[in-house]
Amino acid sequence: MAARSAFLNEQGPRVKFCVNCGRRIPVNSPYDKCKECMKKELFPKVKDFINENDDVNEMIVAQEFGIDRAMVHEWVREGHLEYKKRPQF
Repeated sequence: MAARSAFLNEQGPRVKFCVNCGRRIPVNSPYDKCKECMKKELFPKVKDFINENDDVNEMIVAQEFGIDRAMVHEWVREGHLEYKKRPQF
C-alpha cells in the first residue's frame, strides 16, 4: 500500500509537467524540463563543448552540464553528436 500512497496525493495521481512546454514528464525525473526542451536548450552548448575540447567522453560531458550520461549517450547513438576523432600518427 505504501507504493500506492507514494503515487497518489489528495488531488489524485501525482504528475509533473515541463516548465517550458507543459508536456508531462515522469514524476521521478530529476529535471524540471522534458527531454525535448532539454535537448533544445543544452544540445548546442554540448556540441560546442565537444568541438572545443579534444579529449571528452560521455561522462565528462554529463558532469560538465549536470545531466544524466544516458541522455548524452542517446544523442550520440541517434547521430546528433559525434566526438572528435584523434589524429593518428
